[in-house]
Amino acid sequence: MAGSYSHIVTDTGNLISNEAFPNMIENLGDAYEAIEEMYGMIWWLAFSPMPHVDMPVAQRVEDARKNYKQGLKLAKEVDKRKQR
Repeated sequence: MAGSYSHIVTDTGNLISNEAFPNMIENLGDAYEAIEEMYGMIWWLAFSPMPHVDMPVAQRVEDARKNYKQGLKLAKEVDKRKQR
């Protein structure tokens, strides 16, 4: 994937700088892919069972990155209108 979470995060796990961003993301399609991956990560983490919190934070983030597609599916299943 040309635009992905790993393209916008440094080796130490920090978000790349605003100046470095254009070098890693070539077009809006790449930017959308990176955002989509992070959106899936958020939803996957939101549905993760509580025992998951005993893991180191970096491992939880990596698990979310690996499972972001499952998170995208979970997001589609939730009727957000009923969450108010």
